[in-house]
Amino acid sequence: MLYEIDGKTAFRIDLYDHTVAHKWKNLIESIYVGDGEDIDHARSFFSLRTNDEIKNILIDAVANINNFLKKDFIQIPKEINWDDQNLYNTLHIAFEKLSGDFNNPTKLMKIAPMRIKENIRDLNFCVHALEHNSNKKILEQLPIQWTKKRKNTPRVKLLDKEYALMQFHATKNEVYLSYNELGKSYMDLYDDKLPSDYDAMKNNHYIGADIIIALADKDSIFKPDFIDWCKDNDIDAYEKKNGIGLLPIGKVEVINIEHLTKDSKANIIIERNKKK
Repeated sequence: MLYEIDGKTAFRIDLYDHTVAHKWKNLIESIYVGDGEDIDHARSFFSLRTNDEIKNILIDAVANINNFLKKDFIQIPKEINWDDQNLYNTLHIAFEKLSGDFNNPTKLMKIAPMRIKENIRDLNFCVHALEHNSNKKILEQLPIQWTKKRKNTPRVKLLDKEYALMQFHATKNEVYLSYNELGKSYMDLYDDKLPSDYDAMKNNHYIGADIIIALADKDSIFKPDFIDWCKDNDIDAYEKKNGIGLLPIGKVEVINIEHLTKDSKANIIIERNKKK
């Protein structure tokens, strides 16, 4: 599969020869349209936005959701303390109530116009970006988000034997499955100072369309304090079936992303061998 960014060849994925990579390819082929809108452009390059831009997107999303519901379902103070973790936790709880689960969305997510669905997704995305300070000038990874505007966004449950492919380090130019849940992983709970038995705790146990490309080597994806948190909560951070590692599906053959902007657009081209 060839990915272009801003009309220029950016990278081609050389898939590994294992079941997860094959399933991912089949999933992409099943939902591919090829109209230039397969990729969620805005969120794929979200980390290139400034904090102020993300804050404004979040405030607009809250206002639009409240106006649509005709009540202040989401309440935020007039003077916002952007360093208050409780603010982000409260906003994420609101997102959970509005969105529901991946396989069991709320009635609102079923009937609301697309602009409101996107505002609800913005609520989640902005909260994560601001609380984890993900808008770094030097990118450590490139997330390629598949559009959520299609009718179906399928995913495939990992088989027990497929967890053996999990790893806990990142290698430059390697491609990994992204998070395919609506919730918070163990690492999110640690970062957000939430209890390990948080109701919406969900680690990653599915193959989905979203991927991450590592742009730098990383000896460990875990912070030392996270390992301590896991020990304190009787969690084995290195148990692969917990679903908090990286699941590699391939490597990129070409990488040309030096001129990314927050308004960049990615396009996927599925190259099929023609049988004569």
